[in-house]
Amino acid sequence: MMLRAFALVWILVSAALRTAAAQGVVSNDGSPVVPPELALRQQLVPYDLETVYWTLDTTNTPFLKEPELSKQSVFHGWLRFGNKDTNNALALIWDQPKSKLYLDQNRNLDLTDDPAGVFRSTNKGPNQVFTKVTVLLRTAAGLHPAILGVRLWSDGALRQVHAQLDSRSLWEAKVGPPGAEWQVAALDDLFSPEGPAFAKFLLLRPWTARTNRLYLRDLTSGIVRFPEQLFWLGEAFRLERRFDSQDGTPVCKLEFTPQQPALTELKVSGESLYYAVLRATNGYTVVLSEPPGTLKVPQGIYTANAVWLKNGAAEAFRLAEAPLLLNATVPTNLVLGGPLTNSVTLTRYGRKLNMNYRLVGADGGAYRLAQQDRAKPPDFTAYHGGKKVLSGMFAFG
Repeated sequence: MMLRAFALVWILVSAALRTAAAQGVVSNDGSPVVPPELALRQQLVPYDLETVYWTLDTTNTPFLKEPELSKQSVFHGWLRFGNKDTNNALALIWDQPKSKLYLDQNRNLDLTDDPAGVFRSTNKGPNQVFTKVTVLLRTAAGLHPAILGVRLWSDGALRQVHAQLDSRSLWEAKVGPPGAEWQVAALDDLFSPEGPAFAKFLLLRPWTARTNRLYLRDLTSGIVRFPEQLFWLGEAFRLERRFDSQDGTPVCKLEFTPQQPALTELKVSGESLYYAVLRATNGYTVVLSEPPGTLKVPQGIYTANAVWLKNGAAEAFRLAEAPLLLNATVPTNLVLGGPLTNSVTLTRYGRKLNMNYRLVGADGGAYRLAQQDRAKPPDFTAYHGGKKVLSGMFAFG
């Protein structure tokens, strides 16, 4: 049996990224590409970073002060962030007939003095969606906003109300010379049982990749727990963050303090590397975007959190099913990326033969195309004695 190959042509990373790597952290005009302090501003994203489903606490007792409400189908309750966090319980009123949601942002149980806490749904009935819902949450860093999508639905008598909450915002800045900019983003952990955490995660990826969808718990995108030490654009930094205000607008500020760790040589081979994120235990998070060759990185034992390849508009990423470990305490070879090869594994179950398709990289890991038409899975043809005996398509599952 042979799997009929379909062509995947991969090329090296773009000249713009090669130029950026050669420049290190200094731009053409001599100014630092990575400033000592960087302000990340809140951005709404067009997808859900994380989704949770909660059953809301209800109360029959009116709040201290309320707006004019409908006579029936009005829900009084609480939106609680964190199982043990009593600082993040927001009183709310859902006026179903008027398709309105009221949030007690200032937590004084007066739901008439929060003009920024009133939201309207575009649909009516027992299932209503509210977009761009801003909530003010208390964290160890203070009070700061998060943007949610909220869907509410009930059993019709409002005896029990359920909520779907979608995290829809992150803190973002663009860094780098023209043509080789990076997306620097901090992501909050809003729905943790311990309570909301400000800027718990960090994301670094080329600016041109910022439209790729993110999932907060998916390591393949390059999201990591916020590191104390970062090696990026050929330089090492100690990294700190804090919540602040700039011109009256909330920002997440990052501070990059240069460091001089012991380095070792890393010889990178493989094709079409777009970017990769390596994470060391109790060490540095390393972000790579270099073409094949030798570079220097801090000594450590790393795991490859994310590996992305790019050829024009086509992108592929390494699946997280088989962690890639790297001992970089001495000069080390690292194989990442292409060429990508179509392969199939065969497993026999009695009289049945199970065929599983894999797209394998030069590093032996499994990859997946970032944009895959699920209506057109890979196909195969089986031959016996030079004659075609069977053909079909693989199924996504």
